[in-house]
Amino acid sequence: MTDSDNVTELLSLLHAGDGDVVSQLLPMIRDELRRIANIYFSRDWAAHNFDPSDLVQEASLRLLIPGKGPWNDREHFFAIAALNIHQRLVDHGRKLRAERRGGGKWKRVELDDALPAEPEHWSELLDVDEALRRLEALNERQSRVVKYRFFGGMTIEETATALGVCPNTVKTDWAVAAAFLRRELIAYSDARAVGSN
Repeated sequence: MTDSDNVTELLSLLHAGDGDVVSQLLPMIRDELRRIANIYFSRDWAAHNFDPSDLVQEASLRLLIPGKGPWNDREHFFAIAALNIHQRLVDHGRKLRAERRGGGKWKRVELDDALPAEPEHWSELLDVDEALRRLEALNERQSRVVKYRFFGGMTIEETATALGVCPNTVKTDWAVAAAFLRRELIAYSDARAVGSN
């Protein structure tokens, strides 16, 4: 039995309510979750106070719950984990943006304290998330293809398996979605440039 089969079997047991399998699953999935989290950090979207291990820990806590799922297979589990990590970072980016705008809490700060410590790359992640939401409204599967491949680092074949479609469908969806997102992100960038003038 392969590692992939083992993970799939253990995920089925977890979904059936067997919490004892969590200790077996964690070492089998930790490296892949860390690889997914590192994809985000390689794109400079994470603030300096974030650590890939935090995202791996949080994803594990959210997903490795008896009764959670069902997971079709290993690829499906990691696709959902990638979406979970993506959403956590987007939520964090929104929180940072709200705090910069006052966030409903006003307090006196020195000028040095008021300068943002987080990189501006959060706005890029939020732009990508907004573009993905627009794409999802038009075609949910294309949006998932982008999330699985771009954020989850999944191959065409893994994405096809997770979505239950053929690899050629994933290739077509990927090409169409990439063109849509490119157009959206250029429009956001242009609007930001006009707004700053």
